[in-house]
Amino acid sequence: MIKFFRHIRYKLLSENKPSKYIKYAIGEIILVVIGILIALQINNWNNNRLNKNLEKRTLISLKSDLNLQEKIIQRQIDKENFFMAYADSCLNMLNSNIEVKRLAVLLDTLSVRLTFVANKATFNNMGTGGKTAVISNPQLHKDIVEYYQFLDYTESVVNHNNLYRVNSQFGTYVLNNKLGINLRDNGTLYLKNDLMPDQKYELFKQLEGRSYSAENSRNKCELLLERTKYLIDLIDKELENRD
Repeated sequence: MIKFFRHIRYKLLSENKPSKYIKYAIGEIILVVIGILIALQINNWNNNRLNKNLEKRTLISLKSDLNLQEKIIQRQIDKENFFMAYADSCLNMLNSNIEVKRLAVLLDTLSVRLTFVANKATFNNMGTGGKTAVISNPQLHKDIVEYYQFLDYTESVVNHNNLYRVNSQFGTYVLNNKLGINLRDNGTLYLKNDLMPDQKYELFKQLEGRSYSAENSRNKCELLLERTKYLIDLIDKELENRD
């Protein structure tokens, strides 16, 4: 093709016809410009196609992460409800006969914490703070960023409750055996002495604090669960619009 155009230019120059040569030169420039524009258009189309494919894969991956996050949140809610129920059972014993073995089991269970996990693999891959413009829908992008900010907040609150109230306070209380629970030679548990009023009050406050911690974590997780389901629905609708 290049040799062909070169041959034409040479012929026009040899015939000493400058006007025809100028017209030909202009035509050749126009063809080159058209070729460049077509190439740019093809490149833009290809980039748009790649970006749409990347966006779709990202949305599918985000949905997968959120489905797992939903299960993690529900497990946390269920556990916190159990902890609240266990604390109530212990508090009820203070108003009746204390079953030492059952009380010891419940206290040990309440001293265990469940660490909340934020599943953010896909979001982190989107860029620092989710700022990379992978998601073309600006409102959806905003919703995703705000959701993961709330997820970070919930993770911080729940795990702070775990570390402060469960580990440092209630866990230490149980570990130090403030109630004086002992083990007989036959393997049965018993209280060395009847609980004094101050011991009952201290146990009451510890159980209240443990129950409050569980309730607070549960409430935060329930709000997060609602937002998780809402975001999954938004992503589903976005994916449907692209099919």
